[in-house]
Amino acid sequence: MTPLIVDLDHTLIDTDLLYESSIGVLKSQPWLVFLYPFWFMRGKGYLKEQLVQRFDINVANLPYNQTTLNYIKTRKAQGDKIILATASHKSYAFAVAKHIKLFDDVMASDKNFNLSSRNKADKLVVRFGNKNFDYMGDHNRDIPVWEASNLSILANASETLIKKTQHLNRLIISKKTP
Repeated sequence: MTPLIVDLDHTLIDTDLLYESSIGVLKSQPWLVFLYPFWFMRGKGYLKEQLVQRFDINVANLPYNQTTLNYIKTRKAQGDKIILATASHKSYAFAVAKHIKLFDDVMASDKNFNLSSRNKADKLVVRFGNKNFDYMGDHNRDIPVWEASNLSILANASETLIKKTQHLNRLIISKKTP
């Protein structure tokens, strides 16, 4: 059984939690927009930490991708371990995992580390080994992770991404609608 690693933004959900939290903070405290560049200069993880401290996302109301959920349920029924691995802040990631009740573990960003792209690939290879996990994602930044994975699972994939990943052992479960 090969672990299935699932991305959150635009894969499990049809939105981005950095965007959602930014909008949520700015709606309630618009003057904080002037602090965003200073927070970002300390790192993307630090920016996410500042936003999560100021905005609670209602995970029950997020737009979950049913195709992705169905695939996860199929793999779970086969006995595979399912891990949520996201660049979103760990507070949001754990809340989503608790709500969905399909994940065996969560890997996520914190104020000191942004779990994205090469960082995510490196952490997954350390934990599972090269080519010892399947990865579901949606974006160019996932290419380093797919290259380290056994099976590249594309969700909400654009035609451009589909072309860029032709060299990979892949499964396309959904395409982005134009």
